[in-house]
Amino acid sequence: MNATFLLAISTPMVNLPLERINKYRNDGGANAVPAGHMNDIPLNQGLGDAVKLAIDADVKLDAAPFFIAGAWRYQELPKATGFPNLAQDGLPEDLVGKLSEEASEAGALISTKLFCEILRNALAHGGILFLNEQGRSSVDDPVRKFVFVSTNRMRNPTSLHFLRIGMRDYRAFLDKWVEWLTSSGLQQELEEVIGERVAVV
Repeated sequence: MNATFLLAISTPMVNLPLERINKYRNDGGANAVPAGHMNDIPLNQGLGDAVKLAIDADVKLDAAPFFIAGAWRYQELPKATGFPNLAQDGLPEDLVGKLSEEASEAGALISTKLFCEILRNALAHGGILFLNEQGRSSVDDPVRKFVFVSTNRMRNPTSLHFLRIGMRDYRAFLDKWVEWLTSSGLQQELEEVIGERVAVV
């Protein structure tokens, strides 16, 4: 219950700025999303500017204001002949080992753009595995860690992205995320523009 509650309250905190601002940033690239029906940037260009400073393909996660040192573990799994059924079989044992201390450096060096895409997709589509203290899927042990899972692209994906973090570190990340929203002015702007208060844990 603690794990699902933490995920439930964090979903709007993380996804509102990503869905209503970052998604519609026009960086002039081929993947630019056209203006949509829930695009807040035209209401206040400062929102897009503030997000771009922190969430970008050229910004590494360890340089982000919401980074927690040593907390995130990252691995990518190529599709090969197919993807494993994670809902049925849980986290593959080889990934349990890879998502260990050795994976922390990779977690720090992925871009904030990729980091937010994985987190957003996993929260929005239920791509989350609950792990025990040892980082393994278990139906009997208490939940101590999360793995956020996302495909590398929407159509014809060729790999899966895995982000692992402990529950305590995830709570600390949410505190940092809210601090970033507040200090950058995004919290106030979102409240004024959207008319909704971003929940604070």
